[in-house]
Amino acid sequence: MTRQLRAALYLRLSVSKDDSTSLTVQEKDLRARAAAEGWEVLPEHVICEDGVSGAKNHTGTARALDLLRRGEVDVLLAWKFDRWSRAGIPALGRLMEVLAEVPGARFVTVKDSVDSAAPFWGVIASILATIAEQERENVRTRVRASIAERVTVGRWTGGPLPYGYMSAPNPDGSGRVLVHSPAESAIVTEAAERILNGESVYAVVRDLNDREVPTRHAVHKTGPRKGQRREWTVQALTQILTADTALGRVTHHGQLFRDDETGLPAEVWPPLFDLETFHRLANRLRVRKPISEDSRRRRRARSNRLLSGVVSCGMCGAPLYPRSNGGGTVGYACSARSNGRTCAGVSVTADLLDAYVRERFLDEIGHLEIVERMEIVADDVDLAEIERAMRQVKDAMDADDADLASLAAQLGALKAQRAEITSRPKRPTVRLVPTGETYAAAWERMSAADDVEGLRALLAPNVAILCVTKGRRGAHGLDASRVTLVTQPVHVSGVQRDEAATSGRVVVMAEGSAA
Repeated sequence: MTRQLRAALYLRLSVSKDDSTSLTVQEKDLRARAAAEGWEVLPEHVICEDGVSGAKNHTGTARALDLLRRGEVDVLLAWKFDRWSRAGIPALGRLMEVLAEVPGARFVTVKDSVDSAAPFWGVIASILATIAEQERENVRTRVRASIAERVTVGRWTGGPLPYGYMSAPNPDGSGRVLVHSPAESAIVTEAAERILNGESVYAVVRDLNDREVPTRHAVHKTGPRKGQRREWTVQALTQILTADTALGRVTHHGQLFRDDETGLPAEVWPPLFDLETFHRLANRLRVRKPISEDSRRRRRARSNRLLSGVVSCGMCGAPLYPRSNGGGTVGYACSARSNGRTCAGVSVTADLLDAYVRERFLDEIGHLEIVERMEIVADDVDLAEIERAMRQVKDAMDADDADLASLAAQLGALKAQRAEITSRPKRPTVRLVPTGETYAAAWERMSAADDVEGLRALLAPNVAILCVTKGRRGAHGLDASRVTLVTQPVHVSGVQRDEAATSGRVVVMAEGSAA
């Protein structure tokens, strides 16, 4: 008695939808063909891939070919050849290789009548494979063109929404555009203002979590914390505040979308804050390079003391880092020996040195106002304003009662300004902006928040020299003669303009003045 042949059904759909190519329709047609041929179909031999690209469906087709290779099935049955694969000749080659290895194995499609048992099937399959691959490229081209066109006309292209925005119907036509999300944009504005006013990112993140301010994805959807509230992180907030999307810019094919006329990044959506604020934030939120886990643990251990890495050894110049003596007392100790260098060894009780330096620091410069150093390319700000003004003039020209002669003159003047700015060498402007807060007030605020990193960032740039020499054995307390401390404010309010500064112009911003 002849054994009944077994068939594996392969079904694939790139995008789920209710039409003539749905998976339900495919399976119905495949089962009808198998029944007509007398082929047995077991439940475990139905391979269904929903939402899988024909260019990337190696998992499903590999499983089907494996069933054929092991002899578990005799026939591979697909709805059309382009449902089997759109990867072209390489995919056909893998199929033909398995068919050649297994005598009597067969590949059949229902809609385009491919049958490996028929004469010249390889020629027909090659043509269909090439057509399927070409159609895949055509689809890619159409999708890319559609996205590019939507970006050009200011329409939302889809995908994850950048934080601070929501999509809304396009008031000027079809599709959707991005507008500010009232709740999220308020959080972005608040975080930016607090950081620029001197708070650390960590302090802002901790406050957002304490207030249970929701993130974009309020809960974890997968993993061991599934269902739990998703908290803010320093990395997430930094990315939001320094991303180009915060300026209303769009990335297309990995590049910022630019204005055809100026070549400058285009402002596609309403920005969350202006370009100058963006540069100030970028100066404060410098992204660090990835570090190893060992390095991360060492940094965590060192970061919980005020003078970690700030104070140095008076014998060899190496930095001092916190170390416990095993009895619960933490001291700053020279790091030279742990790095293979020779040193007599310097150590000092951390609490005593912290208190001494804090008192000296606040006594000497606590009354001074903190001055923020901000480096920007002023021409970028001017160009952005000119571009905004040019768009407004062009929009005004579309009005029925527009004074075209006057508007044309305005547009010409703006273009002349733009040409003059783009032709001159770019020199960064360094602005020293008084913050209105003294070092003493900032110290008190950060101490109340237990912000050790913020305190260290406040202290370190304003200390020219801080070193400790070796003490007497058996001595108690801190011998101040061991400590050399020279404070030097990094920026002093009232500094004169330095036109010859190598990094560009230095401009002092007095309270309430304009650059």
